Formats: sequence, C-alpha cells, structure tokens
Amino acid sequence: MDAAWRRVAAYVVCRDDEGRLLLTRVALPGLPDDGKWTMPGGGMEWGEHPATTALRELTEETGLHGHIGGVLGVFSRWFEPEESFRGEAGHAIGIVFEATDFTGDLRVAFHDGTTNGAAWFSLDEVRALDRVELVDFVLGLIA
Repeated sequence: MDAAWRRVAAYVVCRDDEGRLLLTRVALPGLPDDGKWTMPGGGMEWGEHPATTALRELTEETGLHGHIGGVLGVFSRWFEPEESFRGEAGHAIGIVFEATDFTGDLRVAFHDGTTNGAAWFSLDEVRALDRVELVDFVLGLIA
C-alpha cells in the first residue's frame, strides 16, 4: 500500500524522582487527538538529528532542558485514510528517547504551537487519562 505522507518524529520519556511521567496535551482543534495527552516531542526538521529534535521539542513544549539518552523504542503506526487527519493513508514513525537531568521551570501555559499543557503524572494517573496511542506504547516500555 502506498503512503501519501510519512512523518518521522522524536519523543522524550521524562521521569522525575517520584517516578512520575511528563506529558503534554495536544492542541489541534478539530482533529481527533485534540485535548489528549501525549509525550513531549514532535516532527524532525529536514537534516536534523533525532536526538536534537527530541531536545528541541522538550524545551519548546515544556520549558525544560535535559540530557537526551538512549533510544527506548521506535513507535510505528500506519494510518488508513479515515484515521488520518489529512484524509490520506500514511505512516508515522516516532523515535522514543530517554531523558534525564532536567533543568528549568515547567511551562504549563501556552499561546502557540500544537500543545497547550504540560504536567507530571503518576503511572496510575496516566492510565486514567484520555491519551494518544504513543503513550500506551511508552507505558509498555517503562512499566
């Protein structure tokens, strides 16, 4: 099957000293994932290294800086036309990194971008949230 689009992204798994997981809330009005919680991260820019993407997205979406560690896993999802916000079949690939040594202040209010919130959640709280499939993939990697 041919893909009309492909998206490669990098995401970050951040856990604090209490074992809580950092998530961001999707802000894409009119799209199926709007309001759901996801991992900090986003699309790679042309020629950008995935670890650089992960760190850039972490800072843009949360205000935090950190050390990007190893790859925890690779999320891969095929979207049929009716599942895709573009209305066309496509393939999303997400490289999931671990991050440590956080500095900065967590930003929870946003004015631009594709997220409108960031917060730390216990794993039990995460399981109770309205969340994207990527979060379930990450829970399988860390739980």
